[in-house]
Amino acid sequence: MSAHRQNSEWEQRLWGLRPGAHVCFLFESEQEHRALTAAFMRHGLERHEKLLCLTEAHGAEQIRAYLDADGVQVGPREQSGQIRILPAERFARRGGAVDLKGMAARVQAEIGPARAQGYSGLRIAIEMSRRFAEQPGPERLVEAESALDAWLPGSGCLALCQYDRRRFDAPLLLGVLEAHPLAAIGTELYDNFYHMPPRTVAAADPAVVKLNSWIGHLRERQRSETQIRTLTRKLMQTQEDERCLISRELHDRVGQDLSTIRLSLETLFDGLPPAAAGTGAKVGALSGLLDRSIRAIRDLAYDLRPPGLDEMGIVPAMATVCDEFFEKTGIHVDYRFAGIEALTLDVDTQINLYRMLQEGLNNIYKHAAATEAVVKLTAAHPNILLRIEDNGIGFDVEKRAREMDSEKRMGLRSLQERTALLGGVMIVASTPGRGTRILIKLPRRG
Repeated sequence: MSAHRQNSEWEQRLWGLRPGAHVCFLFESEQEHRALTAAFMRHGLERHEKLLCLTEAHGAEQIRAYLDADGVQVGPREQSGQIRILPAERFARRGGAVDLKGMAARVQAEIGPARAQGYSGLRIAIEMSRRFAEQPGPERLVEAESALDAWLPGSGCLALCQYDRRRFDAPLLLGVLEAHPLAAIGTELYDNFYHMPPRTVAAADPAVVKLNSWIGHLRERQRSETQIRTLTRKLMQTQEDERCLISRELHDRVGQDLSTIRLSLETLFDGLPPAAAGTGAKVGALSGLLDRSIRAIRDLAYDLRPPGLDEMGIVPAMATVCDEFFEKTGIHVDYRFAGIEALTLDVDTQINLYRMLQEGLNNIYKHAAATEAVVKLTAAHPNILLRIEDNGIGFDVEKRAREMDSEKRMGLRSLQERTALLGGVMIVASTPGRGTRILIKLPRRG
């Protein structure tokens, strides 16, 4: 097995599964089945657990080949009893018929011997047979999964229940998915939003229970997103503080030191006899090099933390950005503001508005092929509105939204993230050949 696969993020998360984990594994290819099954079993060996592998379409020889390709010596492990590979149907049969309830009981009975033999726990990989859904009926399979889900916590056992999506009906897979707190789709592991806790499955009104469960998940997700935004806002504030510190150090110390060196060079021969031929030219060249370095450092310090923002406020600072953008690109920016100068905005809002304008104009320069842009900053109680428009080539908004995850462009995404962090809303309107209009509405804070 390659180091890349063993060190991948999904496998690291799979390795971190705790005893009691119950994973519904939905796969659609041999490659997906091999990757997750081999990793799941290898992790059990690394943690000195006993392994029970119940096979169906993928027989014992294929499982042995999976592990062998992962560097596991299967033979000695089977001889010692640490690995048992059996057909799932044979394990589930009792008296010639499939007995899923009895199968669950036999799975539970395996943990005692495993502990008695000195193993840290029991790890079970079950490839579900299509006959499990046909002979006892799909509802029996869901009941068996629910019973297993109720038993697993505190048992010292982990279970990977494998379903080939090509062989099972969607209604059945929806049912078994609800019985698992974790879901593996292909080789990605997810916390299962649709999990129904086993203590509620048999409630009098399952629809009410499911509704309450989903509402609870939605609220928890909202709380998590709020926490993420709060932490991200703090991180961005820390970054801005660091930028401010670096900017000050570059301007006040490095820049001043270089200016002193340049002045010393320019006066180096004052009051002395004429220097040797060529020396004056060398000093002049060094002085010019220092000039360029000083300008570069001041530009860098300005980009890190524009002094105008702290000294003059957001309105003139953004006007300076628009003027410098025109000087750099030749794209004229019509900057307008209304009501903002009378507001007292907190530093967080000011710096984010400033960065949004930078990012918006940068997008116009890189992608719009525009000749003109309009920026409007307006106070519309209790909100602040920022409009950035251009007369460029435009684009298909829906297509760009679909492609955003697969592209490395961060312009619009950066704007969206900053807007969300401030509790605002961003709307993008664009048509190919007719320019782009970005409207950002932020709640006033200050």
